[in-house]
Amino acid sequence: MRTSLVIASIVLALVTINCGAVAPTSPSPVSTGSVPSRSNNNATPTPTPTPTPSPTPAQPPVPSSGAGAVQVTVSPNPVPFSGQPITDIASCANRPNTWFYDQLLKETGGVAVTVTRRVDTFDGAAGSATNPNLRIAANGSTSIRTRWCSVSSSGHTAQSSFSGTDANGRTWSVTGPLVRLNAK
Repeated sequence: MRTSLVIASIVLALVTINCGAVAPTSPSPVSTGSVPSRSNNNATPTPTPTPTPSPTPAQPPVPSSGAGAVQVTVSPNPVPFSGQPITDIASCANRPNTWFYDQLLKETGGVAVTVTRRVDTFDGAAGSATNPNLRIAANGSTSIRTRWCSVSSSGHTAQSSFSGTDANGRTWSVTGPLVRLNAK
């Protein structure tokens, strides 16, 4: 047992002596002996220059203390009857009465927003909520192409509500204008 203790003490002493003797990230000292320089084999070696510290990276902008807000405009409104087929949606494939318009979502509060919920209504009946996952920069905007189909060619109304969070973590919501879909 005493021999084990003595061996363990010697190993610990050797580890302590050798530990930290050379920092692994320190440059090796340059020898002035017969080691040639990389740029010229006949030149006398010169020490490696000390690296110049790089500038501190720019800090990200401090978020505004404001709140993101979204304004919705529709163009055109009222919407003329189209009749152009919508073939990429199964529920519209056999419905010849169609309307198309754009909804412009503009951030007006000066804080970037993410749209995480959209609910559309048609003739007052709300559809299922979807997550468009749209990001709008502070004071930026995005346009959403909106289209409707119906079995009836009579006039209809549509409306969209949007909600989400801003870059400061605040929630927001907005209901767009009532859109009039003209009869055929």
